[in-house]
Amino acid sequence: MRHMLGSTVLGLSLVLSMPAFAADPQPTSNYLIQINGAGAGDLSSQVTAAGGTLLWSHPELGYAAANSTDPNFAGKLKQAGVPQVDQDLASQWVPTAQQAGLQQVNSEAVNQAAAAPTGSFFYSCQWSLPKIDAPGAWAKGDLGSGIKVAVLDTGVDPFHSDLVGRVDTANSASMLTPGSSPCGAFDEGTIYDLDFHGSFVSGLITTNNRGTTGVAPQAQIVAVKVLNCGGSGSFSDIINGIYYAANLPDVQIINMSLGTGFAKNLKGAGPLVAALNKAVNYAGSQGKLVVTAAGNNAVDMDKDGNVTWVPAQSGNGVAAYATDNHDGLASYSNHGISGTWVGAPGGDFPNTAAPLPGCRFPASSQGLIVSVCSSFVCGGNNFYVAGDGTSFASPIVAGVAALVDGKHAGTLDHGQLKTILSQSAVDLGKTGTDNLFSHGRVNASAAVDH
Repeated sequence: MRHMLGSTVLGLSLVLSMPAFAADPQPTSNYLIQINGAGAGDLSSQVTAAGGTLLWSHPELGYAAANSTDPNFAGKLKQAGVPQVDQDLASQWVPTAQQAGLQQVNSEAVNQAAAAPTGSFFYSCQWSLPKIDAPGAWAKGDLGSGIKVAVLDTGVDPFHSDLVGRVDTANSASMLTPGSSPCGAFDEGTIYDLDFHGSFVSGLITTNNRGTTGVAPQAQIVAVKVLNCGGSGSFSDIINGIYYAANLPDVQIINMSLGTGFAKNLKGAGPLVAALNKAVNYAGSQGKLVVTAAGNNAVDMDKDGNVTWVPAQSGNGVAAYATDNHDGLASYSNHGISGTWVGAPGGDFPNTAAPLPGCRFPASSQGLIVSVCSSFVCGGNNFYVAGDGTSFASPIVAGVAALVDGKHAGTLDHGQLKTILSQSAVDLGKTGTDNLFSHGRVNASAAVDH
């Protein structure tokens, strides 16, 4: 994402999707505590005595989290018999609106009434939907009805004209630790998206078909805020968010369009990465399919042995690489069987395909992905932005999974959905599973036939 696009007619801007590398993660005042060994009996009292506050405790995961400003907190807790205490790290998992180069423009309002999926204002620019044959799935009556997708991100804008009624606000929640956001208590205590990323991602899964169309137009979003308005967050807040979503009985799919790379020799990162692995696997044990983004570093994860890419390589989830409108690997997309399962359109720039009939974008920008922009960032409930990245491939995969699970009335578990996604995917590149395209690019129409 290296180019900018603005239009006073369409209200369109180019956005980034994911930071490149967590070169400088920052220690926080949070601590991740293993509780599956000695000393787990009265953890709250132990934490208090050591000068901290217990934030949460999840015995099923074997972890708890605490907050303390005492630099000797970990040592005191270990002396009390707690076997493992690790200081948490905060990292940049998605870009800020400023880093993304979002431009507020005087857009022409997109106020049309909700339409059929193929009738939204920008549908002619959404090449990604026919590319995965979403219309073929819709024609069979599969639109994701009854399915909820938990979006772990920067929050969501439930007031946007394309997301009104599509967000389960009752079950949506913020996992941010008090004091963790530069935007203060309003960001920490609400689900509202003060960045842009979570709303953009949500609009790729489901919409009201006004400005844009989501892959699963009748699905619902559960917003689980794990990143602050600056696009950063701690391992403990993300793990807490996964646990929360995994235990919501009517959530079937978890999307995490966030990620970064950690050097394997980075001091203190190993235990946190291991805990994240365990959280993703726990979600799978609860039947939830976890879909993540592969990352935007253009690296071969099979050969980059000194870096761990999380959550792409975490646990038993499904990571998505990004394709362009030629069905090629997007120029920025990470790849490799060790970190990806299937691919989906993520867009690329500049466009080299023929102009899209009816699309009002400049021809060079028609290879991008368009979605909603949070009114907290763009200033109105009918703004849309466009960009490219594996962050945008991930919710398209999640949307296809929602279509499939909707056909089966929400009865499929994560293993069944994972298998259907791969078995129905379009084989790209070398025949069979390969390093660039893994199991292939998702196909919605073929997937709902399973």
